[in-house]
Amino acid sequence: MKWKEEMMIKQPIEKVWQLFLDENAKILYPKLEDHVLVENENNETGAKHAQSYMEGKQLQTYIVETKLFEDTPNKKVRHTRFEMNGLFEVNYVFTLDKKGEDLTLFTYEGTQKGLTVTGKAMLIAGSKKRRNETVIDFMQRVETKAEKLGKNK
Repeated sequence: MKWKEEMMIKQPIEKVWQLFLDENAKILYPKLEDHVLVENENNETGAKHAQSYMEGKQLQTYIVETKLFEDTPNKKVRHTRFEMNGLFEVNYVFTLDKKGEDLTLFTYEGTQKGLTVTGKAMLIAGSKKRRNETVIDFMQRVETKAEKLGKNK
């Protein structure tokens, strides 16, 4: 399963980028309980974090690796990868392109791959509409949170 969506955000690239820094992980991921550095340094390629989420009444922890962290004045990219419950490999790529002083193109692309027969079956059985809604909800959260940061200039 793959997706790629784009959205223009009426905020400076630096404001939007703040949301993708490790110290602000809980802003973008409200269900995130913990985001703890376990290897290398925050906000760099090769960083690994233990992320914990409540799923129902159970705490799930994943090791999330930053595969790419690029921070230039006009373009910013963060690619993260993790395995979920031994069933799926998940990749997220967040790209920000400066389109003007107060205009940023946000591109969100990702893949989910089943690692086992069960994982593959679960992806096939899942609702494509629901997955699309999840992607759009996340993008709208980025836009809303970036606007809030923009008001706090």
